[in-house]
Amino acid sequence: MGLARALSPFVRRYWGHFLVGVICAIFSTAATAAIPQILGAVVDELNVRGVIFDDLLRYAGLLLAAAVFDGMMRYGLRRSIGGASYLIETDMREAMFRRLLTLEQAFYSENHTGDLMARVTNDLSAVRTFLGPGLFSLVGAVLLIVASAALMLARNALLAGLVLLLLPVTAVLFVVIGGRMRAIYRTVQDQFGEISTRAQENFSGIRTIKAYAQEAAEVREFRAANERYRASNVRYVLLSGLLWPLISVVLGAVGAMVLLVGGRFVAEGTMTVGDLVLFNVYLAQLGWPMIALGWTVDLYQQASASMVRISELLQRRPAIADPPDPPPPVPITGTIEFRDVGIRFQRSLAHAAAGAATAHDDRDWVLRHVSFSIPRGASLAIVGATGIGKTTLVNLLARVRDPDEGQVFVDGRDVREWPLAELRRAIGYVPQDTFLFSVPLKENVTFGRPDAEMAAVERALHISRLSNDLVQFPDGIETLIGERGVTLSGGQKQRTAIARAVLRDPAILVLDDALSSVDAHTAAEILAGLREVMRDRTSLIIAQRIATVKDADQIIVLHAGGIAEQGSHRDLLRADGLYAAMYRRELIQSEFEGEVGASH
Repeated sequence: MGLARALSPFVRRYWGHFLVGVICAIFSTAATAAIPQILGAVVDELNVRGVIFDDLLRYAGLLLAAAVFDGMMRYGLRRSIGGASYLIETDMREAMFRRLLTLEQAFYSENHTGDLMARVTNDLSAVRTFLGPGLFSLVGAVLLIVASAALMLARNALLAGLVLLLLPVTAVLFVVIGGRMRAIYRTVQDQFGEISTRAQENFSGIRTIKAYAQEAAEVREFRAANERYRASNVRYVLLSGLLWPLISVVLGAVGAMVLLVGGRFVAEGTMTVGDLVLFNVYLAQLGWPMIALGWTVDLYQQASASMVRISELLQRRPAIADPPDPPPPVPITGTIEFRDVGIRFQRSLAHAAAGAATAHDDRDWVLRHVSFSIPRGASLAIVGATGIGKTTLVNLLARVRDPDEGQVFVDGRDVREWPLAELRRAIGYVPQDTFLFSVPLKENVTFGRPDAEMAAVERALHISRLSNDLVQFPDGIETLIGERGVTLSGGQKQRTAIARAVLRDPAILVLDDALSSVDAHTAAEILAGLREVMRDRTSLIIAQRIATVKDADQIIVLHAGGIAEQGSHRDLLRADGLYAAMYRRELIQSEFEGEVGASH
């Protein structure tokens, strides 16, 4: 019932297809069950009247008509139920994809990409196979068993009772073996996700693997994971294979019993030869339904295990979601306030399940008591040591995650009260680690504004100084870049992200160490272009270079889990604290690099 309950929202809308399929199955069963009746009548008539051509022609016509009608109904059955199964698979895949896109970033930190891909492909295929071939085989098998049992009981209740006596034995076997099969199949699917993840990570990290000459080590790791997958599959196949020989043994025992008992009834005159033939034909017809039942139980176990994995995704509720009663949409102007914000370490689900650190203490805080405000059109820079929480802090603005205490406001409204799409459309974000799609460069630049005019695209390319590199690309801006932008340098990827953010024309611009892979000269050119863009919008800048942030209206220095210093560049230099020390170190480093360059 668990599988039926999980599938009901998707199956319900196609109930008409299944109803047509069941009606076709009923007519198909009637035609199939009529064939032994016709053969029994033929044998009895031949035994009484001898061979009469006209009678044989009539019975042959009836057999042909029954076979043709049965074939037509089976076609209708497969088309209706099989077609519905593909429609359901399409709906489920779309629902899973939609749900995955709504889940928060932390979810993807806790789940491997390969495992998620296995759920969307392999697990979904197992469910569709049960709903299609499995279900129409099940319906046909059950109807034929019921019809054959009723007709055999009408001819000879004792012999029919003996034939049907062994059916519960097969049901017990299905329950006992099927339960074990289901548990093993879940393991098989989990391990398929593991090897998919390992393959995906190796393909994505092929540069690192080759750089460190780890090909052989990765092959060994993959071989071990692949062997675990093979061993689980073998255990599953052994159990599945045990089902079919047992069915053959049961059917063989029933056949021997019909021949022995039915032969005695014919010899005693209590049963005709035609009835014995009828029973044998029904027994032959029951062979496939019995096998179909075993196969369907096999598919059911697979589908149940797969549906558990699919339901885990479909039932997962996003931790970051729209407010239940969003206010009417209004343009965001860009006023920002962080009020007494605190952020804890995010512990993984596995870590929490293991019972680790359930009670919070001061060591759990990344940042705490962080407060600052940025007027509309102003700029604020955030500096601090690596890992201090700068990126985590600005991620609160677009609700990549929510603060554990305190509030973040945009235009005087808590960000949790803004519709997500409206809030995020107003923010142009340039991360340090840029993700690019395997599409032409122009599509990556226009990702946030696919309808942008070419003049606006060229302006964004000029501001990001990506226009300087277009001549290097074989097809210019239409050049197809590799997966994750593998054909571009780190600086080119960052400048593509800057162009993408500028083109979006956001009210709030966030630069998260966006010039870390760009040389100092190009960075200065980009900053000159960005100052014009930043003049009309609120800007947050995270950077390691003081040269990148010194022109910001405000600068905050994060240290020891909070704001250590705050003010303009001049104010912080006069304070002679952490910021001034960072600035002096940068000047010394620049002088040293200049002397080294001159000596060469």
